[in-house]
Amino acid sequence: MNQFQNEATVKNKSISTRDMVFTGMFTAVICVMAQIQIPVQPIPFTLAVFSIFLTGALLPPRYALMSVLAYILLGAVGLPVFANFKGGLDSLVGPTGGYIMAYPIMALVTSLFSSLFKKVKIVGLAAGMIFSLFLCYLIGTLWFSFSTNNEFYYALTVCVFPFVLFDLLKIVLAISVSMVIRKTVFRNIY
Repeated sequence: MNQFQNEATVKNKSISTRDMVFTGMFTAVICVMAQIQIPVQPIPFTLAVFSIFLTGALLPPRYALMSVLAYILLGAVGLPVFANFKGGLDSLVGPTGGYIMAYPIMALVTSLFSSLFKKVKIVGLAAGMIFSLFLCYLIGTLWFSFSTNNEFYYALTVCVFPFVLFDLLKIVLAISVSMVIRKTVFRNIY
């Protein structure tokens, strides 16, 4: 009986082929979207944050987190998946690495809010995305300030203020796109 219970526990914690495919697919989407950019210094405008929002909006928390962690792992080992076809640990410990390191938290928070607010999905998504964006700004700006030895306010003027409007537009777009995808493709999946 004990062996049967252990097998059942392992079976419940395993990941299905469908879940692996969706997790990998969203990792690929993040890799591609990070390359779509308007180059400005020191941080380019990319669609990486948009893809992180989509990942959190469409995948359950566990798989959203795994998808973004896979993206960071791919970049950490040197694959050119970060903005401007960069990869390697330099990108993660450099001045903008804090923003990238906040991506898994963003996807997880967005997915958790989406799961908690099932009846008012749009409200949950909006709240999750706004809160996760705030966390990204906070973590990334603290790291930028620390790694460049600049004041926090200067880091905000360079790394946050120019992006706020565009990131809010990404939230609106991500909510709209995720609702369409959920109704058409993910209708009976998650």
